[in-house]
Amino acid sequence: MCGICGHVRAGGIAPDAPARLEGVLARIAHRGPNATGRWHCAHAALGHTRLSILDLDQRAGQPMHDPLTGNVIVFNGEIYNFRALRAGLEAQGEVFRTTGDTEVLLAMYRIHGQDCLRHLRGMFAFALWDASRQELFLARDPLGKKPLVYFEGPPTAAGGGLVFASEIRALRAHPDCPGLDAGGAAGGGLDPEALDLYLSLGHVPAPKTILKGVHKLPPGCCATYSCRPGETLRVRRYWEMDFRAKRHVTETQALELAWEELREAVRLRLEADVPLGLLLSGGVDSSLVAAVLAELCPGKVEAFCISFEEKKYDELPHAQAVARHLGISLHHEVMPPASLEMLPEVAERYGEPYADDSALPCLALSRMARQHITVALGGDGGDELCCGYPTYRHARLASAIGALFTPPLPADAALRGLCASSSTLARALRELAAGSLWPETKPLLRAEARLRAAKARLYTAATAKAVASAHADWFLPWLRRAYLRAQNPVERILYIDNSTSLPDDLLVKMDIASMAHALEVRSPLLDQKLVELFASFPVDLKVRGRETKYLLKKMAETRVPPEVLYRRKQGFDLPVREWMAGPMRGFVREALSQAAPALAQHLDMKAALALADEHAGGKNHKNMLWRLVMLALWSRTK
Repeated sequence: MCGICGHVRAGGIAPDAPARLEGVLARIAHRGPNATGRWHCAHAALGHTRLSILDLDQRAGQPMHDPLTGNVIVFNGEIYNFRALRAGLEAQGEVFRTTGDTEVLLAMYRIHGQDCLRHLRGMFAFALWDASRQELFLARDPLGKKPLVYFEGPPTAAGGGLVFASEIRALRAHPDCPGLDAGGAAGGGLDPEALDLYLSLGHVPAPKTILKGVHKLPPGCCATYSCRPGETLRVRRYWEMDFRAKRHVTETQALELAWEELREAVRLRLEADVPLGLLLSGGVDSSLVAAVLAELCPGKVEAFCISFEEKKYDELPHAQAVARHLGISLHHEVMPPASLEMLPEVAERYGEPYADDSALPCLALSRMARQHITVALGGDGGDELCCGYPTYRHARLASAIGALFTPPLPADAALRGLCASSSTLARALRELAAGSLWPETKPLLRAEARLRAAKARLYTAATAKAVASAHADWFLPWLRRAYLRAQNPVERILYIDNSTSLPDDLLVKMDIASMAHALEVRSPLLDQKLVELFASFPVDLKVRGRETKYLLKKMAETRVPPEVLYRRKQGFDLPVREWMAGPMRGFVREALSQAAPALAQHLDMKAALALADEHAGGKNHKNMLWRLVMLALWSRTK
């Protein structure tokens, strides 16, 4: 994997445009420490930092030029089926100079144009300058494993046009990038709606970022920026989750299909010219990937695990049991509480406020693994593939009710009003709606409604008015879309989770954490064909009774120790509630007190400090307080 950046402008880039990308390149150097490449023409400048994985020769460097068309590409990621695509192209007379996947991608675009995306099986974000059409084509993989961010200024303004990069932090190094303080052709300042969504979710969902004028290209989307007169950036979706078409299969047939597809997904991800290993937590997902890997590479697998001093959070014994069972060599390190010193690094690296506390162990795990390997397979995506969270189990009750009677989903206005009301009746109706009738509405009617009081304490009057409908404006379109793409509550929640929290939170976490140490992480459970296969299975193969992740556990039963499979679900969680009420209390107050003045335009920081004191006194404000701390730390970064 790599880092990419570029600048394109309809009226032609300024002579110093390539030089103005140097700061951006410097901030993505960690993503590609092996080489740095640059290219420019009259309208575009492209930059690339390379982490060499396939074809380590300099000839495979980027930006890569297609001599037949003049097209130029910068590409971050892997095309796992590139060998099959290459063979097909060679049968048509194509001749290749390199042995990697970038040149194959260039050739696929030459032949298929933007429809090349339909043929790709991989994780990617790329930008391709189409010389004949004088336009830049940007694309991001279907599930959003690789990031792409950009800002756009008026093409008539000095330094205007489109500027893009792999990370927000890198993009902020460009002189024209909107910052925390408002001003400039591209806008700037903190986006109050993004702030509200962050305080609700712990991350900022695409296409927004915390900064006005800076955007994320959403997963499964591509974009075209034309240099022809009168045209602007056009974004379109080329892939979307869909649970409507179902296979009529027995459980035995589903197990066979799923195992073969997973095995193929793992096999494709073994392609590398550098050392490869496994991130093993001891949970169902990474243990299942480990079982496939051990079968394909017997006696050759090295795995890596982070453990915790607090036994309540430690999964090391489970990882050790899996490693012994499969004959895998396991490396591990203990993550002490002193790792809180990494929090300012987390705030800086993620480029915008990000409050998933498991980013800390992910960073530590990636640093440890990178000392031994360059590529790692992981178990990300199993929960979203096969209903791993308790909310799916709860939604099965609604599915049972819906089999007898399906109450129509209320209109948006009714849902908005129900969320906003503080009456006793409204609270009871919210619990009935989110708990039984329409569990898909839980993020709005339960989670968001419970945060409204804390937000009311924190916001300035102007911001409270500006963001009154921000969460509903974001969530309700996804809810309506889920009703179009799935036919039962469980799979509607799956649709929403796969479209929002998976790419906007979980995959961001692993991408930034792993690439901070130039470690490429590949996720077989997020293989597009595997995801589409599981979407076609009946819902009772995903969650049955009280058993979540039913089919994955059945796949693992004969391959993984049973005590690993049928135990209470653990995540990569840290005891931050206890830390913020105890040893971290002073750090929390210091972080909030030293927040950038720009936050005071939107938040009453005295109210934030009062929340900290209440938390230390025994009232649980863990989620909101942690989000405020990470926001305050981020506000001091550049």
